[in-house]
Amino acid sequence: MTKIDVRFDAHWVNRAFLRIFARPVVSLDGTEHIQSWTIPATHEVDPGRVDVRVFIRYRGTRAELGATHRTFDVHDGQHVRLVARNGWANHMPFDIHQEGQV
Repeated sequence: MTKIDVRFDAHWVNRAFLRIFARPVVSLDGTEHIQSWTIPATHEVDPGRVDVRVFIRYRGTRAELGATHRTFDVHDGQHVRLVARNGWANHMPFDIHQEGQV
């Protein structure tokens, strides 16, 4: 099995607001996982191409804000660490990349 860690990092301008009013969400191959702003989550996926989509939802809503989509190739036994960072405004799309790369 292959593992993907996803860590959300809110921009300093809106960090306090988002941590109170919004939840980060990652979708891996169409399966949504609600995450924490402070603790990275590890997800097991099948090797191959993995469709990764990240966004936020205000609590009590279903609207997706700042949605970004990327596809990553992962190999059997690989442990991929991803970072999702939003822009200074809540509607700005996230940037998602492998940790250590910009």
